[in-house]
Amino acid sequence: MKQIFNCALAVVLFVGLIVGCEGNIMSQSEKLFINMVNKTAGTLDLNENQRAELERLKMDIRKNFLEGQKEKEEAAAKIKDEGMKESPDTQKMSSQLRELLRNEMERINRAFDLTLNFQGNLNDDQKKKLTQMISKWVTED
Repeated sequence: MKQIFNCALAVVLFVGLIVGCEGNIMSQSEKLFINMVNKTAGTLDLNENQRAELERLKMDIRKNFLEGQKEKEEAAAKIKDEGMKESPDTQKMSSQLRELLRNEMERINRAFDLTLNFQGNLNDDQKKKLTQMISKWVTED
């Protein structure tokens, strides 16, 4: 019985650690996306409509990560509940944790997609300048 309790406690602590770290990573990812969008937009000489679309993009990015935060909290609660049972199903907990991490990566990918879709609002010169900026970022050490 003590062994089961120790195992459950270890899993709950591990999940807490992962969820806590992931929360910081997701928060930092959101900030990174917003900062990059702002920095990029500042160099592209956007017109009024493009600036409105940019604000919509930032709202969508924030919404994406906020929804992810809510999903993460729900998943973490399920994992914690399972871990608190007298005989926790560690396979179930492990599966739920993998799903939680997979969903976090999907949120990051979604933010990339949203950002890339913004290019449709740019004219040819802006697209060319953006491509040059991205190439420069990728090749920098």
